[in-house]
Amino acid sequence: MKWKKEELTKGLRDLLYRLRTEGTSPREQAIAVALGAFIGCTPIYGSHLFLCIIFARLLRVNPALAYLAAHVSLPGLWPFLTLAELETGRRLRGESYLHIHFKSLREIISWQAMIDLSIGTLVIGGVVAAILGFFTLWATRKRQLNPEIAALREESARHYLDTGMVHWEFVRGKLRHDPIYLSLLSQGFLPDEGLLLDLGCGRGMIFALLLAARDLYVRDLYPPGWPPPPTHLTFHGIESRPKTASAARQALGAEAVIETADLRSAELPTATVILLLDVLHYLAPADQEALLAKAVAALAPGGILLLRDADAAAGWRFAATRLQERISSLLRGQLRPRFHYRSAAQWQEILSELGLAVDVQPMGTGTPYANVLLAGRRAPPNPIVQSAPVS
Repeated sequence: MKWKKEELTKGLRDLLYRLRTEGTSPREQAIAVALGAFIGCTPIYGSHLFLCIIFARLLRVNPALAYLAAHVSLPGLWPFLTLAELETGRRLRGESYLHIHFKSLREIISWQAMIDLSIGTLVIGGVVAAILGFFTLWATRKRQLNPEIAALREESARHYLDTGMVHWEFVRGKLRHDPIYLSLLSQGFLPDEGLLLDLGCGRGMIFALLLAARDLYVRDLYPPGWPPPPTHLTFHGIESRPKTASAARQALGAEAVIETADLRSAELPTATVILLLDVLHYLAPADQEALLAKAVAALAPGGILLLRDADAAAGWRFAATRLQERISSLLRGQLRPRFHYRSAAQWQEILSELGLAVDVQPMGTGTPYANVLLAGRRAPPNPIVQSAPVS
């Protein structure tokens, strides 16, 4: 019985994956949207799903996308859409507009009215399909100007397929909309070797991203102009949420060590690079300072600490960040979340007092949020100066 449940789960997961990923070229997506929009404009209500599946299969496009586009005829809109199609058909035949009242009911349901409705459907459905199809083509081509980056996101998210579609979708969306992850690669923040320690690693997305980057780089499918990805980094993540840490272990297997522990009490291994991405504002101010001191102490000479958090001095962008965090916490079931933010200048001051040379740059490009990235570098070991031999 257990194996049947597992087979059913796997079959459903494979179906959802296929529906979400097939027909992803701009042309295929445009055809799917145009097809669905046209079917949605037809008055054969109750058959739209069946028609979308049949014709999408014939045209080899995504049926889920086609059916989504078919919802142009929403429940509150379809009476007006049907009436517009009926009137359009009449006008194209040279007839006057139909006046809707009880006395004209026979005229509305006549065979001629069915012909008018069919003509109007062809015209209005064709126009709507063309507009939405061309818009989809333009939007998807603009979004896919960098196919190597899209492939990097998809290969990273592929690690999470066996953990469940929710994790897979989350990782895909996070890598698409949050600039921090790709910036770590494109701007060359990470060293080529050593230990990468991610504090509050969540699902381990940065590890999955680096694994995908290595694979695509070897296959010559890596984004052009980017520095080569780190090839000798080893991965260690610490995450306090057991279920999230379990998903990371399942996705990454032996490629990373994922530890379930509270960052405030966890022992930190010596690392070449330490990440603290959107973590510190969940801690009380004293715990923030204690964790930063512990992280700097664990940083190897010449290593780098990368801290990303919101800049509390960023005005409306900070307000947008705080609102988004509250909504996310409510969705996780945290009814009264407490956050402790600081300004970028305050974060920089703390890291400087701990002995790091700090560089600050915005890390909210393409979003309304006030995120900043602070890169704190620990001084490399002093070279051994040998004195000249005494003659």
